[in-house]
Amino acid sequence: MTATVSVIVPTRDRTAQLADALRSVALQGIRGIEVVVINDGGADVAGVLPLGVRGMTVRLLSFPRSRGPAAARNAGLEIATGRFVAFLDDDDLYLPGHLDRALAALERSGTDAVYADCVLSGARAVPGEVPAGSPYRYDFPYDPDMLSVANFVPTTAVVARNPAHTAPASWFRFDPELPILVDWSLWLRLVHDRGWSFTRLSEPGVVYHREPADASLAGGMAARVAWLSQYEDTYRTVIARWPVPPTGRVARFRRHALTMFAIAQEHLATGADLAPFAYEEALRVLHAGFTGRLEEDRVPTHLTKVLTTRTTTGPRAAAPR
Repeated sequence: MTATVSVIVPTRDRTAQLADALRSVALQGIRGIEVVVINDGGADVAGVLPLGVRGMTVRLLSFPRSRGPAAARNAGLEIATGRFVAFLDDDDLYLPGHLDRALAALERSGTDAVYADCVLSGARAVPGEVPAGSPYRYDFPYDPDMLSVANFVPTTAVVARNPAHTAPASWFRFDPELPILVDWSLWLRLVHDRGWSFTRLSEPGVVYHREPADASLAGGMAARVAWLSQYEDTYRTVIARWPVPPTGRVARFRRHALTMFAIAQEHLATGADLAPFAYEEALRVLHAGFTGRLEEDRVPTHLTKVLTTRTTTGPRAAAPR
């Protein structure tokens, strides 16, 4: 039977988090949900899959060895039967009503995809509850030009029409050749190459976890410097695929984004760590400058401030996926 919405959940060796993520889907309370779990070469997860949840079916794909999250999501898309597809990382959570609101917005607006606001949490949240006291959000209005500067749409926030429901859609895939920023690369392809439109849902729909133990920042300062270099290299690769006029606003703010990397690298080179939630703070500075809420000539100074100012009690800086 064709599902209404297929939720694609890649996972690897995080069974406890996966169980919570699936619980948050079960709590959505709508019928016609198909969950496609892709075990990317990790330990067996069959024991944490929910059984007998009314209105929800769960399908499991298992890779004998890891292929990476992009390939895992693509495998899920290959077999998804839903008219709509949604994405949920195994360490994140849906908030109650998220899928219902997203599907209603898609039907009402005729847009191709919607993305909900995300609550960022540095500690594990409980399925069905909004984390208390978190000041950080992904809550950026949709702007395709700003999207060409930096990604403000986390994968786990997106619910989209499934183009494969009506025709073959090999173009609706994440790029497994990119080590990171695979979601941003796909959104740019959809918007600029396929003419897709996105709509923001201004009510929080997702808990987006950024825990201090994030693997991308574990292993000491050398590992963090190497990760930041990889992030900058991948950023340059992505913007090269979608070139813009060199004197326009998008090009200028892409250069501000590269300044962000330079500031972060210089700061790490002193032996100091980045500020907590540094990327989110820097993204907010770029967005404020791009939309005219911050004078452009003040952007570098504000980037320096948010990247290097630390509190004595804050967690280690979290890394975007």
